[in-house]
Amino acid sequence: MTSQSIISLNELKSGHKAWLNRAEIGRKLEKRLLALGFSNAIPLQIVHKRPGGLVVGIGNARIALGEDLAEQVKVVPE
Repeated sequence: MTSQSIISLNELKSGHKAWLNRAEIGRKLEKRLLALGFSNAIPLQIVHKRPGGLVVGIGNARIALGEDLAEQVKVVPE
């Protein structure tokens, strides 16, 4: 990970990679994200953005998130 600033997943541009920042999210959200397949050992990437949500690529998996949830997820861009 780099020492860049922490941003919400909504702020990440399509095609850019980032790392999940578990220290900046609550325990309940962390458990939900881990159950969906998020990990701080694998970088995530915005595959597709549109009004109301986005699709995140993590390894070979694709996960759709609503805009409200994506705003709560904090990441560190590569």
